[in-house]
Amino acid sequence: MHHVVIVGGSYGGLRALKELSKHPHIRITVIDRHPYHFLQTEGYDLIAGKTPFDETIIGLRSLCAGFGDNVTFMHAVAEKLEPENHRLICEDGQVVEYDYIVIAAGAITRFFESVEGLRSCSYGVKSLRAAFKLKQFFEAELYKRLESAKEAKEKYSILVGGAGLSGVEIAAEMQAFFNRYYRSNALACGQLQIHLAGGALLHGMHPSIVKRTRRRLRELGVVAHIGAHIARVEERRAYLENGETIDFDFMIFTGGIMAAPFVQSLPFKKNRIGQVEVDAYLRPEGVENVFVVGDAADLKDRKGKPVPPTAQSAEQSGTTAGRNIVALLSGEELERVDIRLRGLAIALGGRFAIIDTGWLRIYGVPAYLGKKAIEKFYKWPLRLRAKKGFKKLGICKG
Repeated sequence: MHHVVIVGGSYGGLRALKELSKHPHIRITVIDRHPYHFLQTEGYDLIAGKTPFDETIIGLRSLCAGFGDNVTFMHAVAEKLEPENHRLICEDGQVVEYDYIVIAAGAITRFFESVEGLRSCSYGVKSLRAAFKLKQFFEAELYKRLESAKEAKEKYSILVGGAGLSGVEIAAEMQAFFNRYYRSNALACGQLQIHLAGGALLHGMHPSIVKRTRRRLRELGVVAHIGAHIARVEERRAYLENGETIDFDFMIFTGGIMAAPFVQSLPFKKNRIGQVEVDAYLRPEGVENVFVVGDAADLKDRKGKPVPPTAQSAEQSGTTAGRNIVALLSGEELERVDIRLRGLAIALGGRFAIIDTGWLRIYGVPAYLGKKAIEKFYKWPLRLRAKKGFKKLGICKG
C-alpha cells in the first residue's frame, strides 16, 4: 500500500485528501500543528461577533476518520523534509516515511521589516489565535464602556493596516458590529473609530467595486486613509508616508503574506516571500514525488501570471495534486494545473456584500445571501463528514 503524507489541513490539503481518499489502496496521513481546520473565510465574522467560535473550526481527527479507514490524522509539527530519503521529521523527533507528500502548510502574515515597529506593535489575522485575540480585545472594550461611566466617555480606535480584501472586510464588519451594538444599547459613550490605511483600496479590482466599497465604508463610519503606506509604527501611533499620524489602541496588519516557516525551510527554489516555485504539475524542480499547493506554492495560471492567494486557488491546486499522485500510481498522464478564479465575494458589514463574477457584479443583500450560501456549500459537507468520523472513532456514545 502506497503511503501519501499531507502536511497541513488547509483548504488545499483537504482537497488533496478528498481526491486521494477515493482510492482505498492509498494510505494517507494528514499532519498538522493544529487539531482543527480553520475556516479563514469566516474569521472576520468571528472577530465581529457574528459567528460563534466553534463555527469557524472543524476537528481534523474526526474529519480525517470520516474520509475512510485509509486516512489517519497526526497532531504534530512538521520541522524538516528530507526529500532524498523520502522522510519527514517532526519537532518531537517522530520520523514519517512517505512515497508521496503534499505540502499544504499555508502562509502567515508578512510584517515588512522595512517598517519599523510593525511586527512588535500589530497583529496578523491569518490564524485562529490572532482572530480570537482581536475578538477578545474588541469585546472587552465594549464591556468596559457598558460597566464604567468613566470608560464610557473614552474614545478608542482600531487601525487596520492594508486596504486589500482582508483589511476592507475586517474594517467593515467591525464597524458595522459596533454601530449595531451602540444603537441597540443606547450607549452615551465615546465612539469606536476604525481606521483603514493603505496605498490603494482593493488594488486591481474593477473601478465600480472600488467606488461602491469606498461609499459603503464611508456610510459605516470607517475612516479611510488611502494613498499612503504605513512608514513607521510606535506603541499606539502609526506614521504614514505622507506625514499623517494615526493614534490607535489596537492595530491589525493585513498588508501581505509570506510562506509558513516550515515551507521556508524546504530545500527547494523559492520566491521572495518563501513560496516554493513549482512546475505545471505542482512539483518543485527535479522532484517527482513532492507536490506543493495553496499559499505554500508560487502558483501561476496557464499564461504564467501569478494567482491570488485565495481559498479558491488553494482548493484547485489541492485537487490537481491529489489527481496527479493517483495518475503517477496508475501510470497515467499528469494533469497540468489550470487555476481559474470563479469570482470574488466581499463582505462589507451587516447584510451588505459585493459579488464579482467577472461579467456580473451584485451588490447589497442579494450578494450577502450569495456569499453565505457559498460558505455553507463548503462548510456543511465537511461538517457531515466530521460527524461521521466522530461516531466512527467512538467519541460519541448513544
